[in-house]
Amino acid sequence: MADASLITLDSSLKQHDTKVSSGGTVRAYSHDTGSGPVLCLVHGYPQSAYMWRHVIPLLKDKHTLYVPELPGYGLSSIPAKADKRTVGNLIVEGLQSVFGRERKVVWIGHDRGGRVGHRMLVDNKPEHNIISAMLLDIVPTTEQWRSFANPAASVAYFHWPFLASSAAPQIIEQIGGYNWTKGNLERIKGSNATGSARFQENDAIEHYSTLFAKPETIKGSCADYAAGAFEDVQEQEKDQREGRKVGLPTMVVYSASNLGRMHDVDAVWPKWVSGEAELKCVGIQDGSGHYLPEECPERVAKLIEEWIGKYEK
Repeated sequence: MADASLITLDSSLKQHDTKVSSGGTVRAYSHDTGSGPVLCLVHGYPQSAYMWRHVIPLLKDKHTLYVPELPGYGLSSIPAKADKRTVGNLIVEGLQSVFGRERKVVWIGHDRGGRVGHRMLVDNKPEHNIISAMLLDIVPTTEQWRSFANPAASVAYFHWPFLASSAAPQIIEQIGGYNWTKGNLERIKGSNATGSARFQENDAIEHYSTLFAKPETIKGSCADYAAGAFEDVQEQEKDQREGRKVGLPTMVVYSASNLGRMHDVDAVWPKWVSGEAELKCVGIQDGSGHYLPEECPERVAKLIEEWIGKYEK
């Protein structure tokens, strides 16, 4: 099922290939209940919107969904700039082309999708109509780079500086993007046997590995990490100096055995969120790893429903 997509798993979803202002397209999948906020589910590395395949059936009967393919990750066009603000604006542009500008938005982002969401939450543009967010298994990008002072973190997150290097695309192509991706996916999954099996369902590893064998996916995803080492960090440092923080209700859900092993997540995030905005951090303690929407989808879906229920009106 290397050519599988959310559509092949669920024919009730609609696929959109929206032409955006960058000149490229944003591919996304949607399901509209006709009311309520739009849940914008955004994936990370090295994955695609396919990572939400277990969560979508648990939400779609009650909630409107928009599930984009990250620009530059093989199915949406590579953006002219890969910084999180540019990418986030393109995703919102695609969402609003489907649902209009009046619908409220809840940003639910995992990994790189969470980092894009963090940027959107700090910018907090009224025209984006974002009312709350859930960020999955991340600390702010600047905090992640700071963790490299810890040798164990440097080893665990070695792909961050590697992918940001200009040499990375050529090296990955020489290794083979398929092999590189398969190895990374197997390295980061959690120790919970049930969760690991759920993660691998629907030939997910084959799907991701095949997608990230494409030169354009390698190029686009490396550009994302390069922006994460330069422009995105510079923007975050400026935000912190000038007192700009997340000003919307935010839940951070993280793997205690993955992110929680390297970071005091509950202590880090309050430094980045305004005191006026509600922040809730939830650690998943059952051995589920980084890929929470695939390893423990029922838990993630339940947390989403509990969180958005407070702010969807």
